[in-house]
Amino acid sequence: MPQKRKVLFILPELLGPGGQELENIGFAKCLHTDARFKVTVLNFYAPFQVKELENLPKLDWDLSQLKQVVFNKKFLKIWVKSGFNFQMSLGNCFRNFPELFDAWLNAKLNTFDLCFTGISPTGLLPHILNSCIQNNLAFAYHESSIFHPKNDHFYRLMEGNGSLLISAKAKEEYLLEHYPHADYSIIKQWIYLGQEEFLKIPQGNQHPIKFGYVGRMDSGKNLQVILEAVKILKEKGHVLEFLLFGDGPEMANLKAFTQKFGLEDQVEFKGSFPFEQRHTCFSELDVFVMTSTFEGGPLVILEAMAAGKPIITTLVGDVPNRVFEDQNGYVLPIDCSPYSLSQQMEKYLDQQDLVTKHGKRSREFFLQEFEEKACQEIFKESIWDIIRSKSN
Repeated sequence: MPQKRKVLFILPELLGPGGQELENIGFAKCLHTDARFKVTVLNFYAPFQVKELENLPKLDWDLSQLKQVVFNKKFLKIWVKSGFNFQMSLGNCFRNFPELFDAWLNAKLNTFDLCFTGISPTGLLPHILNSCIQNNLAFAYHESSIFHPKNDHFYRLMEGNGSLLISAKAKEEYLLEHYPHADYSIIKQWIYLGQEEFLKIPQGNQHPIKFGYVGRMDSGKNLQVILEAVKILKEKGHVLEFLLFGDGPEMANLKAFTQKFGLEDQVEFKGSFPFEQRHTCFSELDVFVMTSTFEGGPLVILEAMAAGKPIITTLVGDVPNRVFEDQNGYVLPIDCSPYSLSQQMEKYLDQQDLVTKHGKRSREFFLQEFEEKACQEIFKESIWDIIRSKSN
């Protein structure tokens, strides 16, 4: 029997149901089910509290090899500030002072064939990449967001030293223009956990029509423009509801706006939700709305498609390959006005048969292009090719 190729997954902090967290869990589980690979996960920031990770082998901190870390002044300061939370302190120290872990990390890397990361390319990631270079270890990085100039150092280090995985045409165009010598593979995203639950969601519409958003509430999601559109529609006499699932730093501002303009009967804040219950959010919606100012490959769009929901979205990331004008939704400019957004929402209010028609097309597009088994094969073969290329 051929020897399994060993892959180390370095995960981001698993603190909420975000797309980056779901992707990394899904990628790890995908390789874990393939007989060619042996997967080990280093969740360096948070304890393992995510059910989907319980059966995956974990790379734990080896305290006997970390004496030089735990007795270092930098770690001790972090430990005190954390309220003496040892696990969290190690994670924060690793993220901010990775050089302290070099002896431990290099000993671990020597036992693997590939290191896979999908975390933000901050100071930690170039350090890990340099360690992989020193250990002649293949390195793969999935850019889940957008190529940002502030990470130029990391992307240039990747040229000739690592392999990029990307899933949007705009990312490929940017890569070819700015980093023409980079090694990269095109993959497709899928719904990493619970696809079948999304596909079971019945189609149709309610009265009043329920528009909604599912995800983190931060400034990049530009959610106030949606509330302003709801205000416009209310003033025009339309009956509708808007549901917001999730939480984040913008929630207080959004609630304040809702109260200021008397939108409590139209806007409902549903709160946070666990990973495994994401599909239940979409079961309450008729139309999904996303007004982000930037995205890579928004996973939540795939979830809305699989759930059979029409989509109103801004033109970000891989949206052009997912939402098609007047087929399964409507696409607006990134700087869309509340009025232009309200016009698209109004189409569903005035022609409620469009909810069913566009929802049906959403699910059809999803099954044609993003069904998990086909997309998983693309990902697994990309990883296999990277390891094989490094071996040769």
